[in-house]
Amino acid sequence: MGMNLYSLRMLYLNKKKAVSASLAICMLCFFFSCSDKKVPGMVKRNELFTLTYGKFDNQLDLFSLASVGSINTYMTMRAGFFYIANGESQKIMELNSYGDLLTLFYNKEANKDPDFTARGGGNGTKKAVQYPFNTLGPIAVDSEKNLYVVDTLPKEQQVSDTEKEIMLDKIIVRFSSDGSYRDYLGQQGPGGTPFPFIRNIYTTDDDQIVVVCTTNDGPCVYWFSKDGYLQYIIPIKDSDVPNPYKNKKNVNNDAFVSVENVIPAHSGHLLYVKVDYYTTYVDQDSKVQSGIDYSGTVLYPLNIVSAKYGEPLKIPPYEQLVSHGFSKMTYNLPYDFIGVTDNGWLFFSIITDRGYIIQMVQPNGQKILKRTLELDNSKMLFYTFSFSDSGLISCLFAEQNEAKMIWWRTDSLIDALSKS
Repeated sequence: MGMNLYSLRMLYLNKKKAVSASLAICMLCFFFSCSDKKVPGMVKRNELFTLTYGKFDNQLDLFSLASVGSINTYMTMRAGFFYIANGESQKIMELNSYGDLLTLFYNKEANKDPDFTARGGGNGTKKAVQYPFNTLGPIAVDSEKNLYVVDTLPKEQQVSDTEKEIMLDKIIVRFSSDGSYRDYLGQQGPGGTPFPFIRNIYTTDDDQIVVVCTTNDGPCVYWFSKDGYLQYIIPIKDSDVPNPYKNKKNVNNDAFVSVENVIPAHSGHLLYVKVDYYTTYVDQDSKVQSGIDYSGTVLYPLNIVSAKYGEPLKIPPYEQLVSHGFSKMTYNLPYDFIGVTDNGWLFFSIITDRGYIIQMVQPNGQKILKRTLELDNSKMLFYTFSFSDSGLISCLFAEQNEAKMIWWRTDSLIDALSKS
């Protein structure tokens, strides 16, 4: 079950007040010197291959990095193979761990036919598949190498949901393992009504398909069988999420809930719902509400059959030390939830001036590991992450002249701990 980071680059808080609080902390960090209370050890970074920029079949089109607007490039890794949905060039590249192009899915109107198609469609190791992509989104691959990618419908095929005040314009295009086009999924299954904005797509151990959408009411999850038939629709509203802070003594009822991310388990019908809580801050002198304080993070397992939340797991915050002269203050910040491994370890991350701090939490919360993934933020123009079933983290890292595919073997940490 891969994790694309519309995943890390698109993470944001749902509440405007919560965003304001985070911005206030960022401003403090700008004006004062900041540091981690204790810097976790580094995980060795492995650079696998590089990709140049351009319009050829084995190049990335990231020329829009210098312009204003979102970047529509996503990636996932499965069993050592990398799949890059390059929305700017309306194509998908399948590459091995050496960077060799294996399959190209491309819009013929936006791309030239690859050179190897002139030799009868391929040389035995490469395939070319034509499909009229529009704007690509998150991508996933199941255990049988069937490929799923989010695409945006043309304007004339989009549907406006006036009741919920959202645009329904996303579909999931399916390709079989041999590269042939299969069909597309909508809300009801094959050929169904388009989805609202899709945050991410996942496949489980038995190749069921899970689609996490974003609506004005909060996340909405569509759970499909292996064949693409709808099994469950799970709306997750802030108002329905447990709120342990609301009724505590000496705390106002203004306790805000922000569902930051929802990720399915690899087996069973289970969702992990990561919730950040914020409470109003009242100035003790003026007795006037003057801001929002981050209170804590809780991860809830949600059984989608019974529609009941299980025992919550409290997730420790990231502690940011801010110093000014002889004064020092510690601010707690929430980690982002990025994935769950097939053996249940939960992964969280936060960006720092050294790269990313990864917090790995055992399912019962008894053991917690923290490590640093080193990235040079000064060279980084764009990045997108992928999280594998075993806990391996991959990253497509775009610099000025080229893009690098790198990974960190965080999976080996979990494996070593499990064996011990």
